[in-house]
Amino acid sequence: MSKYTLKPLCLAIGLAMAGSASAATLDLSGTNFYMKFLDGSQMGAPTGSIDTASGGDQGQFTEMNLNFKATISPKVEAGGRIQSRSSAAYWTEFGGFGQENAGGGYTADQINHQKFMKLRGAYVELSPGYDWLSQVRVGTSDWGMFDPFTVGKIRYIDRDNYNGLYFKGPMMASGSSWELARVSLPSYLQYNWGQGPVCCSTDNAQYNEAVYIAQFKMPAGPAKLAASYMSFIDHTVGTTANTYTGVNTRAIYKNTVLSLKADASPADGIDLRGAYYRSTSDTSAGTVGETWGNAPRSSLTDKAIKLDVDWTTPVDSLTLSYQYFNIGAGYYSTAAARRESDVLLTEGSESAWYNWGNAIWSGGATSDYTQSASARNVTDNAYMDFNESPAESSIGWKGHTFMGKYEVAETPMSLELTRVGYNNNWQNYSATGPLSNYFALNQDRSTNIIAFKLNHNFQVMGGLDANLKFKRVDDKDKVSAAIATDDRSVLDSGVTASVGNQLFADLYGTLSFGRYIRDIKAGANTFNNSKSIYGVKLAYNLPGFEMGMLTQWIRGYGYPTETVGPSIKIQQYRMKAYAQVNF
Repeated sequence: MSKYTLKPLCLAIGLAMAGSASAATLDLSGTNFYMKFLDGSQMGAPTGSIDTASGGDQGQFTEMNLNFKATISPKVEAGGRIQSRSSAAYWTEFGGFGQENAGGGYTADQINHQKFMKLRGAYVELSPGYDWLSQVRVGTSDWGMFDPFTVGKIRYIDRDNYNGLYFKGPMMASGSSWELARVSLPSYLQYNWGQGPVCCSTDNAQYNEAVYIAQFKMPAGPAKLAASYMSFIDHTVGTTANTYTGVNTRAIYKNTVLSLKADASPADGIDLRGAYYRSTSDTSAGTVGETWGNAPRSSLTDKAIKLDVDWTTPVDSLTLSYQYFNIGAGYYSTAAARRESDVLLTEGSESAWYNWGNAIWSGGATSDYTQSASARNVTDNAYMDFNESPAESSIGWKGHTFMGKYEVAETPMSLELTRVGYNNNWQNYSATGPLSNYFALNQDRSTNIIAFKLNHNFQVMGGLDANLKFKRVDDKDKVSAAIATDDRSVLDSGVTASVGNQLFADLYGTLSFGRYIRDIKAGANTFNNSKSIYGVKLAYNLPGFEMGMLTQWIRGYGYPTETVGPSIKIQQYRMKAYAQVNF
């Protein structure tokens, strides 16, 4: 940042603080410089952001994140961030002027790669201390105070992009509270991706669209109860005879979600949690079939149910968990969490095969899947590095998960058994039905998951932390009952092992190896895929400074495009490193 930018910024913050009669305090903790480095054998050119989801595995960049929080008085706090938009400002671009065009000069896109600063996450928080109102927040929030199935927490890279109004206060009963929020909804999550009833039309009504939610919490004896109601009404500009009297609008879509939740401990060592959600998607005010993409095509109502039981058994070090889940194929919440919250107990699909068929993702993802409460075509896996967790939609899932955890001989271990059925198992579903843009018209599918993990610390070389994991995912789909040749089955099995050691006082290293097999039967064809992944991970820490690196080498053979013929060779190297200094 140049001195011409820094001086006005400091002056503005100083004047804002000086305007208060009381002595304000300014907290800059959390401020940091973040540097990221990517390298890989695909030599993919970065396209807007240097991450594997954007098709690039090359580049280095630096970001500055200036956090500020001002306590203006005991009842008033304000804060935000000044963030450099540098995920597209690579070191080799020389501040946006590293590569001229053939005829000289620079394109607008090249200029935009300069390290501009941007206001992010601005908020004001009030604590008025009234007997009916305890907290008010105006501006940015991650909205994690609500529920992933209704208004969910926002992904960390978008944590400054959702703004709104939030109110909280106590109720009459002791320990009870109410919460109310108006969340300005991004246009791309609105009806038909914010394009209104006709694709690509201009709809000026979208700029004031918002989701409203009210939430209530109260104790009931040994139990804790919570209820919420979310509502979103999307509008479009209507016909108006005389614009001098204003412009009419009409509602074209309405989405509501009612939730009821309870948790209790009826006996020592037993915890129960239950949740019921009911969603409605109403297009009756618009034209049936207008919606395509992120919302049902016509009106429908559906539900989602979860029941969890955790039991700390009398057997030492043995705990058992059970989850029942039944999420309707037509369950839909406009503002549900898209990836930041894991809503199911199961590990889900095998992440080592994530995005199989895309060469730059030959090694898959290194972290386990999370299950989101958003629709399949709304789940957000964009701008994701290979060491992050991919998300998969759990809409339409129903089944059971059993989880056991036990420790013997200082070796903790766990076993997961999951059976998944699907509420969208149907035959000859209408091609214009309300969910035809979400699911296949024919499906008869089931999935079984087994995952076993153990960990042991060997008291040699100062301590070797060893981990072993075995996972098997058996997914079968008979598709159309009338066609025997369209059956499809995918069997994933894999073993992952790692060992870590404190190499030096400030350096921790981990070696890992994984062997993964994917056998696919599609009709009369069989596609056998296998790969090995070798990894080296380093973590270096000093007070106020941290640095990490993950390097992987992938080797294998398979049919990533499921083309009949000889298998092809898979070979990839990829590396991600970062350095961060915290002030």
